This record gives sequence, C-alpha cells and structure tokens, in this order.
Amino acid sequence: MPKYNENPFIQLSRSIFHEDCKISYKAKWLYCVLSELEHRYTGDKISFFFRAQDDIKTDTGMDLRTIRTARKELIDSDYLKTWQMHWINDDGSKSEKHVTAYRLLK
Repeated sequence: MPKYNENPFIQLSRSIFHEDCKISYKAKWLYCVLSELEHRYTGDKISFFFRAQDDIKTDTGMDLRTIRTARKELIDSDYLKTWQMHWINDDGSKSEKHVTAYRLLK
C-alpha cells in the first residue's frame, strides 16, 4: 500500500523552496519526482524504493548526466541517500540487473 494511500497529492519539503536552498532547479525537479515515487512505493514497513537508471530517466524526462549531477546535489545537501542493490532470485542468486535504492531524508 502506498505511503499516503491513494491520495492524489504528494508532500514536499518546503525547504527546497526557501531562498537559502542552493540546489539547482534540476535537482529540485528530481527531488519532486523522487518524492512522488517515495509516496507510491514506500509504506509503513519500507522506508526506501528502488529504480533503474533508465526508469528515472523516463520518470524525470532528464538525461542520465543531468540526473547524476542533480542526484549528487541532493546527496551533498542531505536531501537524499542512495545505494546500489540487487534482489535475490528464487534460487538464492543475486539478480544480474542492479538498481539504485533511494531514501529521501527531508
């Protein structure tokens, strides 16, 4: 079940809109998209979600270089934590495809 049920709205940290927030508008857009994904894919027991790079590219409409730069801004500004992960297949082996896990901090 999504974090905020099926509510058609998302919650954003107001801090990204303050004039002392030094992240770029591209990082702010990535944060907005990641917030929507967090609302969709996390819940009471899960505090992170994962996406492949091509999925984030589709979600944001940004190219991979821009995504990497914006993601670094969010990490450096303590808005985001990421790590690489695989999932475990039915036979106990790791998946060949790796994805990035995302946890919003603000």
